[in-house]
Amino acid sequence: MNDAPMVSVVTPAYNVGPWIGQAMDSVLSQTEGRIEYVVVDDGSTDDTAAIVAERAGRDPRLRLIRTDNGGSGRARNVGITATSAPFVAFLDGDDRWHKDFLSTALATLADAAPLVGATYSHTRVLLESGRVVGMRWQPAGICDIDRLLVDHNPPHNGSSLVLRRSCFDEVGTFDASLRSGVDFEMWLRIAAKSATPAFQGIRRWHVDMRLMRTGSISRDRTGRYQALEKILGEYAPMMQRRHPGLAYVRPAVFAYRDGHDEIGDRWAAEALTAGTAALRRDVWGVALLGWHKAGPSGRARMRAARDAARGGVYRVAARVVGG
Repeated sequence: MNDAPMVSVVTPAYNVGPWIGQAMDSVLSQTEGRIEYVVVDDGSTDDTAAIVAERAGRDPRLRLIRTDNGGSGRARNVGITATSAPFVAFLDGDDRWHKDFLSTALATLADAAPLVGATYSHTRVLLESGRVVGMRWQPAGICDIDRLLVDHNPPHNGSSLVLRRSCFDEVGTFDASLRSGVDFEMWLRIAAKSATPAFQGIRRWHVDMRLMRTGSISRDRTGRYQALEKILGEYAPMMQRRHPGLAYVRPAVFAYRDGHDEIGDRWAAEALTAGTAALRRDVWGVALLGWHKAGPSGRARMRAARDAARGGVYRVAARVVGG
């Protein structure tokens, strides 16, 4: 029997002491056990490294690597370099996997078309406490660069994918200079420049993502939009099947929702180059037209109504799921 690792699992970890145990348990209890697992402690100042070191002493598949703080992209790159299995997966230190996550991904890759370089599973949303409050809509099936851009990163988060190592061998590793959107840029680079550019979505909710925890990089909206503008500027012109303006539709809506009207207006102008007829054929395009037309005062009212409704949905979901 060949027990060589099939999957290199890399967890970038920064001050995730309250959650890192759940993340590691979800990896080490996978039904696909042929793994090598590296947790890269990215200069944590809490007990993250100590928790990982203790667990590594009990399971030889797990290693701790400690580095100075350099961000999740650099930590992932350290993990890629330190491992060698033919497939690579990333799990953030505050997320967790269903026990069949890896086995389902490997089976899908084995049966996939030759152009498929990665799979992604669907995501459930957790509160900081760990309570499940919702499920993310994500398209299944094949995603090329056009769909990655128009549907705005269908893999949704870096914990949802299993990728062929050859993708990184061909196009390089994560761009650690980006302030945000590091994973999105990587998937677009694979879709644009690798020999296996397609991503295949699996309709299984096998990933739990902790929503907006304290200190999470996803709270830094300004940084995210600055990075996203750079990413869209580079990759939208590479779209082949659809108008590149459509890559800006969802980002423009997100920017308006978050009160970043200046960048929302800039991205809306790009989206409008696809034509209002094309925008009206899509629910997100219709939403963009509404936000854009509303003007500053109208958008302020729309944001207040949306935030109130969204908060109510999460409160109700938490009560329902909690029993």
